[in-house]
Amino acid sequence: MKKPMADIAAAALDQEPRTAGGGIPGTHPSDLAEGPVAADVWIDGDLGFVLLLHRRDDGFVASEVYYSLKGEDQRWTDVEHLSGGIVGFDLEDPAATENILSGAPVVVLSESESRVFTGHRDDEDGDEDGHEDGDELVRLYELLVSEAVCSLRIEKSGPGTEPASAVFHKELTSRVAVVAVRPGGRLRVVPLERSGSEAPTPRDGLDLYSSSV
Repeated sequence: MKKPMADIAAAALDQEPRTAGGGIPGTHPSDLAEGPVAADVWIDGDLGFVLLLHRRDDGFVASEVYYSLKGEDQRWTDVEHLSGGIVGFDLEDPAATENILSGAPVVVLSESESRVFTGHRDDEDGDEDGHEDGDELVRLYELLVSEAVCSLRIEKSGPGTEPASAVFHKELTSRVAVVAVRPGGRLRVVPLERSGSEAPTPRDGLDLYSSSV
């Protein structure tokens, strides 16, 4: 019996140790024949997101994003499904992935916005972003990364960004990565390519924003 996707997502969040940015070291899901796999994890403070890939019964590859919030005991609470859909091409076909990339080191596969409960409130009356309910409108990006890219340098800015976490490296666990941007936030995602023993070379990056300020 295949393991439920929520359980796979919960296990990915619980796995330690982590790399900067929430990556899971030592995993590289590539075979979807055995069922859903956790392709990537994104941690933003007390919010955790897990990107799962799976092959549907009709043969199409699909992605699902689950999320969780840390409780007062710093443990992840119940994992909930946030978004999902058909990827649009076969991730296990190298020619198909290279065709989507068209020579770029990283491209946006999909983007979506979802209200996520974070418990954060700006003021007693709330605001148009839904903070009166303890929600935030989070923008999710799923990224396709070239095989030549060894990691992503994330430059983070916006409300609540601490200097110590403003720039960090996200190790890749698959060809597909997930990042989330909170209201007013901005991410500069710079792919780093490694060639032999030389230091990784920065390539053209992506600027990712939330739609609200």
